[in-house]
Amino acid sequence: MAPNPHAPMADDSESGSTRPPMNVYTAMLLLSFIAVSTGCLILALDLFARRMPLHP
Repeated sequence: MAPNPHAPMADDSESGSTRPPMNVYTAMLLLSFIAVSTGCLILALDLFARRMPLHP
């Protein structure tokens, strides 16, 4: 008999935890957030080094 493809995946965390495991899409969203945040920080530091205003 073939395994059920809709069965819940094995969980490595504690049995009392209800947090779902991080999947690929959550990891990609986190990676893009870190990339955009890093770019904004580099831009702000560059503008600050050139003595340009950071406010609109």
